[in-house]
Amino acid sequence: MTSKGKYCGIPAGFEDDDDNSLDGLLCSSQNLKITVVPDITTGAGLNGEDFDKTLSPEMDNWFEDFKETFGKCNRTPATQHQLKLVLIRDPQPLLQALRLFASSPGCNYLKNKNMALFILESVCELYKQHPTIEASCDDNTRMVAFNFVKTCGIVPLYKAVTETYQLHKIQNYLIPKLQKLLNDKFYRDAAYWSIFLNCTHIFGLFDLLLPLLLQDKINLAEEFLNVAKEQQLPTVQFLDSLLDRKKTVYENCDEILKKYNYSDVKHNILSYRPMSKLVTRLAKKYNINPEYTPNLKYSKSCSYLHYLYHKYQEGGMSLDSWRELAREEAKKSRALQLDLITRIVNAGDWDEANYWVQLYNIPLEECPPPLQMKMGKRDTADNLNDSSESSWDVATTTTTTTSVKTKTKYKHNPQTPQLQKDDYLKLQLPTESIILVDTKPKFLEMLQYLEQFLLIGFDSEWKPSVNNDNRVSLIQLATAERVYLVDCLSPNLDDESWKMMGRRIFNNLEILKLGFSLHYDLQMLHKSLPLQLNLQATSCYLDLRDLWRRLKYMQISPFPYQQISVAGESLCALTEMCLGKKLDKSNQCSNWANRPLRQDQITYAALDAHCLLQIYQVLAELLLRIGIDIDVLVEEITTSKSGYLFRSKAKNQSGPSATGYARNAHQNLSEWGHHKPKSNKAKSSTQTIRFLCDSMLIGLSKELRKLGLDSLEINEHKNDTQFYIDLARNEQRIVLTRDSRYLIFSRELGQTQCMDMPCDAIENQVIQILQYFQIHVDERHLFTRCLECNGNDFVLANRFEMQLMRFGQLHQDDNGSLSHDIKGTQKFWNLHKINDSDIQTKTTPKGNPIKLKRIKPFYLYNKDYFYICDNCGLCTWPEANKLNKVAMSYLSQTPAVAGAQGTSSTANTSN
Repeated sequence: MTSKGKYCGIPAGFEDDDDNSLDGLLCSSQNLKITVVPDITTGAGLNGEDFDKTLSPEMDNWFEDFKETFGKCNRTPATQHQLKLVLIRDPQPLLQALRLFASSPGCNYLKNKNMALFILESVCELYKQHPTIEASCDDNTRMVAFNFVKTCGIVPLYKAVTETYQLHKIQNYLIPKLQKLLNDKFYRDAAYWSIFLNCTHIFGLFDLLLPLLLQDKINLAEEFLNVAKEQQLPTVQFLDSLLDRKKTVYENCDEILKKYNYSDVKHNILSYRPMSKLVTRLAKKYNINPEYTPNLKYSKSCSYLHYLYHKYQEGGMSLDSWRELAREEAKKSRALQLDLITRIVNAGDWDEANYWVQLYNIPLEECPPPLQMKMGKRDTADNLNDSSESSWDVATTTTTTTSVKTKTKYKHNPQTPQLQKDDYLKLQLPTESIILVDTKPKFLEMLQYLEQFLLIGFDSEWKPSVNNDNRVSLIQLATAERVYLVDCLSPNLDDESWKMMGRRIFNNLEILKLGFSLHYDLQMLHKSLPLQLNLQATSCYLDLRDLWRRLKYMQISPFPYQQISVAGESLCALTEMCLGKKLDKSNQCSNWANRPLRQDQITYAALDAHCLLQIYQVLAELLLRIGIDIDVLVEEITTSKSGYLFRSKAKNQSGPSATGYARNAHQNLSEWGHHKPKSNKAKSSTQTIRFLCDSMLIGLSKELRKLGLDSLEINEHKNDTQFYIDLARNEQRIVLTRDSRYLIFSRELGQTQCMDMPCDAIENQVIQILQYFQIHVDERHLFTRCLECNGNDFVLANRFEMQLMRFGQLHQDDNGSLSHDIKGTQKFWNLHKINDSDIQTKTTPKGNPIKLKRIKPFYLYNKDYFYICDNCGLCTWPEANKLNKVAMSYLSQTPAVAGAQGTSSTANTSN
C-alpha cells in the first residue's frame, strides 16, 4: 500500500505533505469527541418499536409555514391558536402533536422558547379545553409521549403530559421504565414520575428516598413522602439511627453508601447538626411520636440540660430552679445523667458534680475520668488535708481541649461585680396580699374583686419544655393592693371557670390589661386554656413594650433613671430605667408545673405582674409633666389609629385654652426632644428640610415625596454605609431609620440628625414626621417630586405628543390641537415644554429614555397632559398620584391644602 493510499481519509490538499505532519494531524483528529444525538423516535413505541413521525403532504406544507411564522412571532396567542385549530381538526390530535414534536428542531433538548416544547404545551392546553380528544389515544401513543419527555427535566411538563395522555392507563408498562431511570441515576425524574403516576410503592427507602436526601433534595423527598405515606415512619426511624452518638453520622451511613454506590452525595448533610434538623423537620411534619426517634430525643434532652447549666453558671437561674428542672429531665435515662455529670465536670464545678453523682448513685467507675481522679484523691488519707486544688487542671487529665474551653467559659469574671439581693427590685406588698387561687370559691371572689378595676397587670408562667409542648401553669393578675396567682393546673377549676374568666376579665373591654410582650402570653393562654379569648379586641390590652417604643421615638423626656446604661428592650431594662433597680430573673426559668411552688417563685411571679403597674405610673407622671395625657397615647396604641396626639387633646377642651394647650405641648416636645426646629416661631417648609430614608421603611420615601419633601432613599443593595453618612452630613439630611441602623447613624451623625422610626403604618409615620418637625405643606408643593428618583425637574407633554412617541401615530379621534397651557395653581418645580428633538429621540432633555411603555394606552387616549421626569423618564399625569386618607385628614386642617383630595391610587400601571 502506498504512503498516499493510507491517508485516503484526510482532507484534500494534504496528500503531498510529509509523513510527520500527517501523523500529527491524525493524532489530533483521534482526540476529537463526536457526540451522536440519537433519534428520539427510535424504540419509542410500546414494544420498543420505532415511532413513525411522517407527516402528510398537506400537514408537511403547513408545518413548514408554521416554523417560519414561529421563528418570527415566537410564542404568541395567535400562534398557539393557529396550532390548536390544526390539531382539533385532526382525527388523532394527540398523535399528530407527537409527530409535529418529533419533526421540530430542538426536540432532543427542550428549553424555553423551544418550538418542540411549545407544541407539547399547546396540546396539553387544548386537552384542558377539550378533554374528549384523549378518546382517540392508544397505549402506543401514550408510551411514545412518555419516552419523548421522560428525562427532559421540566416537571410541569411531566404532570401535564401525564394528565393529557392519561399515562396511568399504562402504569404496568411504565414501571420498568421508572426502574431503568433509577438504575441510570435519574433520581429526580424517577421521583416525579412515580408521584404523578401514583406508583411510589415500587421504590423503597434505599432505592430513591435516601439518594434524594443525600443530594440535599429535601423538598422533593417531602413531596414523595406526602404520597408514599407508608414510608414516612421507616424513613424517619432510619435517619434517627444515623444520630447514634457512638459513631459519627458519616460512619453510621458509610456501609449504606458503599452497598448502594450512591453518586453526587452532598457530604454536608452527613453531619450531626444538619441531620438532626432534618429528622426534627420530618418528624414534626409527619407527626411522628418522639418514642420512634430515641436518638433525636436524647440529643434534644442533652442540649436542653446543657442550656440549663449554662444559664445557671451565667447567673440567670437560681440553684433551686436549675436543680429541679435538671432533675426532671435527667431522670429519663442513665445516659442523660452521665452526660450531665460530664458536662459539669468539664466546667470544673466539682461540688455540683458530686451532688449529681450522689443523687443518682453513680458508681465511681462510671464517672468521668477527671472526677474519678478527683474523688480518688479525696479518699486517699495522705492527701486528705492537701489544699492545693489550684494545681488541679482538667487539661492534665483525659478531658479534651473543648472541655478546657468550656471550663473557662463558665467562670464568672472576677472583675464583674455580682448583684446582691438588695440590688434587685423588691415587692412592696405584704405577704397576705399575694393570694394563691386554686379553689372555686377563691376564683369567684377574685373575679368579683378584679371587675371593680379599670387597670390590672397581667403575666403568665409556664415550665420550659424540650419539645415545645408548653402549657401555662400560672396566671398573675395584679392591682395596686393585691396580686392573684391563679393555679392553672388545679383540678378544682373546670372549663366553665376558665370561660367565666375569659368573659369577665380578658374579654372585658372596660378593663385595660397591662403586659410586656403580650403576644406570647396571649398565644400561650389561647393554646392552654378554654378562655375563649377575643384576640381581635386589642383595645383592652396595652403592651408596655409598644408604649416604651413610642416614647423613645417621640424622644420627649429622659426616664427617671436614664443615666443608667441599659441595653436591649427587656422588661428588666425598662424596670431599671423607670424604678432604678433590675428584676431578679433567677426564677423565671424554673419548674412552674411543680406543686407546691417555692416561696421565691411566688415572690417572683407576684412582682413580675405588680411592677407593670409601677412602671405605668412612672410613665404617666413623666408624660403629665410635659402636658401629655397618657390615656390619649394609650388609645392611639391600642386601637392602632393614627396619632393626632396634640390635636386630640385640644378637641377635649374649648375656647382659647385649647389652642394654648396644644401649643404648649408642641413646645414641650421640642424642648425635650433631640430634633429641635430651626426656629421656635416659624414652622419648617418642604423647601427647607431634607430627609434620607432607610429602605427598610418600605414606602415612606414615596409618601414624603408626594408632599413635595426632598427624600432620598438608602439603597439596600449598595452596602456602603459610610457613603450615606457622608451624604447626610454634607447635605444636612435627617436620617429616618430604626433598630441597629439607627445606632450606626446616630453614632456618626448625632441624635439631632437621626430619627428612630417606630413600627407603625406608613401613613402614621408621615403624620408623626409632619407633627414633630412642624412642617408646613403648601398645596403648590404636592406631587412636585418624582416618586421614583426624587427629581424636581419635569417635562410637560400633551396627549398628541405622547401618542407620537409611543405609537408613531395619533389616535383617530385626536386632532393634536392641545396647547401647553395648563390651568391650576403654579407648582414649585422646574417644568419645561417638550421639544421636537425630544419627541424624535424619545428621551428627556437630560438624555434619559422616556418610560412610555409603563403607561396603559387607555391613559394616553384620555389624559390631556403628562409630566415626564427629566432625571429618570418616569411619566405621570394629573391625578395619577393621590394622598392617602390619613394624610389628607391631617392636611385638611391646613387652609393651604384644604382643596386637595385624598384616596390612595397607583400612579403607574405596567402595560
